[in-house]
Amino acid sequence: MQKRLSGDLITLKQTIHRELENAHRARIDGNEGRARVCARRAAGWAVSFTRSLNEDREIEANAYEMLQWLVQQVDTADDVRSAATRLTARVSLDHTLPFPEDPLEDARMIIETLLGTNWAEMGETQGSGDST
Repeated sequence: MQKRLSGDLITLKQTIHRELENAHRARIDGNEGRARVCARRAAGWAVSFTRSLNEDREIEANAYEMLQWLVQQVDTADDVRSAATRLTARVSLDHTLPFPEDPLEDARMIIETLLGTNWAEMGETQGSGDST
């Protein structure tokens, strides 16, 4: 079980890192909506993994549902709850968000809180090349 969990965590870290890289690339390309979607998916992966461990079962849900679930948990820290709420907020008709916080930073904070990982250094340790 421990060996499988270790392998799952490595795969999870790679998946999350790839999503965060995609978010960053989308932002550079001027596609803020895509960047937010990738950030939400990255955070959703962390929530799903953590929930699966806590409930000792596979969780089948999308990132949006995972973040909504996280918001509803009584033991979720206020800053994590706020970040998850922002990541699931709908954009206005003029494609703007009702708050100034950065969705990529919200995702990183959720991931680091749930998985206890320094994601800023992860690209260097994975050898994935340019992590900008």
